[in-house]
Amino acid sequence: MKPYYYVIKHKPSGKLYVGSQYGKNSNPENLLTTYFTSSKLVKELIKKDGVESFEIEHIDCRPDAREYEQKFLMERYEKHGRQKFLDLYLNRNLSPGILLTEEIIEKANGPQKRKKCSESAKKLIEEGRHNFQKINAGELPHVREFRSKRMLGNNLGSFRKITDELRNKLAEKSKGNTNVRGTVWVVNNEGKRKRVLPNNIPEGYKQV
Repeated sequence: MKPYYYVIKHKPSGKLYVGSQYGKNSNPENLLTTYFTSSKLVKELIKKDGVESFEIEHIDCRPDAREYEQKFLMERYEKHGRQKFLDLYLNRNLSPGILLTEEIIEKANGPQKRKKCSESAKKLIEEGRHNFQKINAGELPHVREFRSKRMLGNNLGSFRKITDELRNKLAEKSKGNTNVRGTVWVVNNEGKRKRVLPNNIPEGYKQV
């Protein structure tokens, strides 16, 4: 891999194109042999006038080839201004996202672009509606799991509530009940038996 920065010239128009190659297959020997820049405009001119209509003005192998290319173009653009820059160079983008010609700008922001964005938005809305229907139907696995956990939690809460209520009722019922821990059986002369606290044995009863 040999990243490099280059300048080529379109001889019929005298315009320059500034570029760089920095991928794994980058090699200055590829320029205008197997690599014909990434520019659509340059490729159209090669198709129209032939590859021999271009000549290499400058090549510089450097690891920062891409950054240097962008820096160079920005400096020339700031120096010459938009229209003169377009008259001197075949470059139509200074860097990703910075468009120069009205035609390119129109393509980027025109009806086709808006239509594509609208279609993408409709697709997202439709997917959202479809997922919402699945959620309501409980078809999505994570929704089923969530609902199972929620129902289990609700059931446990209800179970705890019932248990607490039952415990309170039993406690209330057990107030004054002799059949509790700590009591003893007592019997009278008639054979009647009951449980009482040891210190509350009624008259006529004795512990058994």
